[in-house]
Amino acid sequence: MLHAGEPAINLNATSPQQDGLQFIIAFVLAIVLMAADHYGQILGNVRSVLLTTLNPIEQAATFPKQVYNLITTDFTSMDELKLENRKLKTEILLLKAKMQQHTNMELEIARLEGLLGTTGKMDNERVQIATVTFFSSNPLSQFITLDKGQLDKVGLRQVVIDEQGIMGQIINSTPTTSRVLLITDPDHQMPVRIQRTGQRGILAGTGHDAVSLTFIPKNSAVEVGDLIESSGLGNVFPAGYPVARITKINNLEAEPYLEIIATPVAQLREAQKVLVLSNAAEEPEID
Repeated sequence: MLHAGEPAINLNATSPQQDGLQFIIAFVLAIVLMAADHYGQILGNVRSVLLTTLNPIEQAATFPKQVYNLITTDFTSMDELKLENRKLKTEILLLKAKMQQHTNMELEIARLEGLLGTTGKMDNERVQIATVTFFSSNPLSQFITLDKGQLDKVGLRQVVIDEQGIMGQIINSTPTTSRVLLITDPDHQMPVRIQRTGQRGILAGTGHDAVSLTFIPKNSAVEVGDLIESSGLGNVFPAGYPVARITKINNLEAEPYLEIIATPVAQLREAQKVLVLSNAAEEPEID
């Protein structure tokens, strides 16, 4: 027990001689370890063991970073692929649209060439190209509407054809449009002849995309496949234009004439561009 005024004694304190001894021991151990590391494999083996032990720890420590880099790279690649895919789809759509335009242009050129090719048969007719804007498929009223009218000098009884043959004739017109009664309409009739034999008859519409050839006697040499053309009688339809092709012949016992069914050669349902004919020496009659 300390009395007042007595100095405290530090039991953990060392003397200068002990400190010097500890330094010498540490120095000698360091020299020994350096020599052992230089001349032997003791510390190398220890280092190898330490590295082997620390390797999984280092990998575990870097795993989150590797996962982050992988996810970031994958998402970046996916975004780039999506963007490139979207771009390719857009380019494909544009190419398809251009191909459609190119195909439509080729078809349009073919139609116009077909139409203009028919003008070689015309001598005194004035020709106009018109576009079909409406088609009536009603069996009782078959007609088309054109985008040409009185302002274009299109009038009554003018004949309308396509690149294959006669389609019909104009029955009324407005300043900008006109209506064409098709040869398949039940109210339409026209004088025709069989091209192969020259046999004349009357072609009448049936209202069902077909026509019938009447007043052909039973002793006529008519055959399925014969082409029917306009005869030019009546001064409405010019002579020599294809109209229909015979598809069926019925010999009715009680009738003096053959029942002949034919199919129009003109593309009544598909035609988009047509020719309007009128005699150049006559002005068309305006409705």
